[in-house]
Amino acid sequence: MGTLLQLRQTTRRTQRPDPLRSAQRQANVTTQVSRESVHIYSLKLGHGAVAETLQLSPEQIDPDQLVNETCLRMRRRGVELKLHLGVAPTEIDYTLIQNVVKARRWLAMIIEGKTFAEIAEAEGTSKRRVQDVIDLALLAPDVRSAITIGEQPHGLTTDYLIKTGFSAI
Repeated sequence: MGTLLQLRQTTRRTQRPDPLRSAQRQANVTTQVSRESVHIYSLKLGHGAVAETLQLSPEQIDPDQLVNETCLRMRRRGVELKLHLGVAPTEIDYTLIQNVVKARRWLAMIIEGKTFAEIAEAEGTSKRRVQDVIDLALLAPDVRSAITIGEQPHGLTTDYLIKTGFSAI
């Protein structure tokens, strides 16, 4: 009996299109977060073994129909690992959207004359959190649009933006 199944794997790194590319200062941010691992699997069923299993003659089976290639994408987000078979669906980061909306509201309050401390007290959070999140209000419109529809680079989260100290200007 021949080999029924062969599995071949190759791995390569890919870059996704980057909605932040227009901002020169944010280029380092996007190249660090937009990488993902792509594993390409080629599944090939053994021609003779399939014919024997199905009790057919080998001439009745088209060997080209016994090969299937597919991609498996591994995406990391903090401690979370997601595996996607084929093309990964867009993922809307509702936490990031919520924080951008909150930051824009807080910016309006600052323009009205409130202090960070007053905003923090009114919102039930710390002054430091308000100072960290407020920069999200100044994201470029194309970046905000990409975030809204889930097309931001992988790893572009509120925490990532705060920790890297991205330049909002």
